[in-house]
Amino acid sequence: MFALLILQLIAFSLFPLYFTTLSGPLRQIHFYIYISLVLLIGGFMGNVYSLPVADGVVISGGNLCYGAFMMTSVMFVWVEKDAFILRHLVRLVIIVDIFNIVFSFLTQSILRTDGVINPHGVPPGMFETSTFLIALGGVLIIAELLLLLFIFEFIRKRKQALPVTAAIYILSFVLVLVLDGIAFPFIAFGINAEIAAIVFGGLTGKVLIAIAFGMPLALFVLWKRQAFVDYLEADTIRWRLLASSSADLIREMARKDQDVQRGDIVFKNSTDGLAVVAHTGAVLKANPAFERMLDIGDGGAGSYPAHLQEAFWSDGRPVPLPDGPKETWRREVMFGQGRNRPGILSITPAGEGAGGGETYVYSLTDITEQKNAQERLEYLASHDQLTGLANRRVLDRCLAELRDDAFALIIIDLDHFKDVNDSYGHGAGDRVLQVVAGRLEAIREQYLKPGDTLCRTGGDEFALLVRSGDSGFIEGILEKIQTALGQTVCIDDNLEVFSSATLGVSYKPRAGDRDAFLEADAALYEAKRNRRGSVGVYEDRLTAESQKKMKLGVKLKNALANNLLEVHYQPQFDAVSHKLRGVEALARWTDPELGVVPPSDFIPVAEGTSLIEALGEYVLERACRDGREWLGSGYAPITVSVNISASQLRFGGFISVLSKTLAKTGFPAGNLQIEITESSYIERENEVTPLLKELKELGVSIAIDDFGTGYSSFSYLREMPWDCIKIDRSFITDIPRDTQQCGLVSTIITLAKVMSFKVVAEGVETRGQLDFLTAWGCDLIQGYYFAKALPKENLLAMLPRDSESVALQPGP
Repeated sequence: MFALLILQLIAFSLFPLYFTTLSGPLRQIHFYIYISLVLLIGGFMGNVYSLPVADGVVISGGNLCYGAFMMTSVMFVWVEKDAFILRHLVRLVIIVDIFNIVFSFLTQSILRTDGVINPHGVPPGMFETSTFLIALGGVLIIAELLLLLFIFEFIRKRKQALPVTAAIYILSFVLVLVLDGIAFPFIAFGINAEIAAIVFGGLTGKVLIAIAFGMPLALFVLWKRQAFVDYLEADTIRWRLLASSSADLIREMARKDQDVQRGDIVFKNSTDGLAVVAHTGAVLKANPAFERMLDIGDGGAGSYPAHLQEAFWSDGRPVPLPDGPKETWRREVMFGQGRNRPGILSITPAGEGAGGGETYVYSLTDITEQKNAQERLEYLASHDQLTGLANRRVLDRCLAELRDDAFALIIIDLDHFKDVNDSYGHGAGDRVLQVVAGRLEAIREQYLKPGDTLCRTGGDEFALLVRSGDSGFIEGILEKIQTALGQTVCIDDNLEVFSSATLGVSYKPRAGDRDAFLEADAALYEAKRNRRGSVGVYEDRLTAESQKKMKLGVKLKNALANNLLEVHYQPQFDAVSHKLRGVEALARWTDPELGVVPPSDFIPVAEGTSLIEALGEYVLERACRDGREWLGSGYAPITVSVNISASQLRFGGFISVLSKTLAKTGFPAGNLQIEITESSYIERENEVTPLLKELKELGVSIAIDDFGTGYSSFSYLREMPWDCIKIDRSFITDIPRDTQQCGLVSTIITLAKVMSFKVVAEGVETRGQLDFLTAWGCDLIQGYYFAKALPKENLLAMLPRDSESVALQPGP
């Protein structure tokens, strides 16, 4: 008996497992016919035979058919991944139940009718099946199918591991089949001791049948693993559709048809290439954009290629055909003839095709324009637009990559480039920069390696990174650069300009993590201070000096903001009477950390950090306030001299600042003298002369400070509205011993007297110097012979009261 049971189980299981190997509609037809037959014969098999397979274990033909139906239905749902399958199965159960009821009633009636031939003696009682029991069986089958599917959906949402999910599914199947064997008798015949004994007595057979039909499902999971995985990853069931009317379903399908039509329009007109591709790589369907991109179909060869195995390349290798991917594959690829067009390729699983086998949707976006734009933007971000050379960003990146490699960084700064722009315009300056860039690039190409980098770092400055530690070789490159840039530059047919450059060099590696650009820059500016057109090589002291200046600049800015600077006054005495006639206001600074900071240290820092204007305005206001305070205290009027820098005069709106300062402090303009160095107006007389005339209109007097130290002096004396000339101390030092200095100073004094200028001599320290200057008619004496610069409080004893001036006895 047991062997007969095994044979029936095998027979019932082989057919649905075989059907899963079929494709598309053919598979569905076989499943529906098989399930219908199992339902039809199941209603009668329980009355035909039962198999006693063991003591107390009896399995009826009806139980076998019920188990086969449930197993086949579950397998059908799994392989199709379609909620409508369940709807069709419910409808099929109802139709078969109705047929069984009608067929049983008609057959029983026919067999009981007199005169009907019954050659096999089939008893009519065999078809005396209650309509209620048939209907109840159908309802329970439908309920159990829905319950089982609900359990499946509930477990699927929990996203368990595949073996765990499969085990729970099969266990649920077994429990539902056992539940049916318990529920049906109690519902059909009521709950009593006799029925309970029958139910629980035959429970072993029902468990055996349930487990037996669970084994084909386990075999399906192992054999058709991908189909089971696809079922788990499919959309969840919309239960509303199972209860929808046909009209609702028709409307739903109509909407889906519209979506399909819209999707087809999008498919055909999309600028992205779209194609449905078989697992073999064959193109099943492609839109025009895909055909144009790959030069296939109607747009190219006239038919699709046999496969796409070498149509796309990534990382220098062909993109392999999909091998059952579970997720979308997306990557940048190259395609087209010569594999010279970049694109973004996505490969998405699309389920099984009509002819069997997996299909995939290929989506291809041509990014050639985006790549070109990106490359252009990257070029613009890393190159100078005027010269075409790399910029500072590229240089910084190259320096960061070198680490401990030996190299030299050369910074090249054009000398007097501003004069070209000022004299001939920026177009001429641009032409000079282009010619210089071409000459430097020629040197790089001829003498250097491909890895050596030439950059324009800004303005008239270039940088050359040489990946070599050979100092002799670097010196040769420096000579070639100076020779190339020392030649004239032709702007046009009628204009040539002379070009030269100052160079700064930093050699690496050095001890510690230090900035090569800052080092080369420090060497460059040291060379420019010493002699333009020379080469400066970085030394450690240059960084220390640069850091000191930066620190000094910060402290000076804070000192100005907090009024921590003092103003001292150096007296000016009449050369004959030795009476005080005026003072020169001088900035003095004592820092809590640095102590006394000499003017020779902080004045250049102020000029180099744009603090000179603030410093000049600070001294001007303090001097005017002190001068007004002296007048208010009853002291006689004296001349207060204040130094004004070139940048104040040309860019600082000095006339406006001076007017406001005089108005705010109340100091008389006639007692104020502005001292201007020759460098403020040399070769800028067209700019400066109107400003000096405005100063004269305000009532202040003007002195030339450090006279004789500029590029040219005497030619401007008659053109500028001067009142006074201050002879620089460098001309006073060696008189009266040096006859040449004596002759020069006497000439300056004589010329000044002819032009009605007052003369002030700076730096007078000896009696001999005083006597010489007095003899030649110098008006005022300033220097340590009489007094050094004094704080305001110490100066009060020297100031004359009322209209009398106090004569000072000179020092020994």
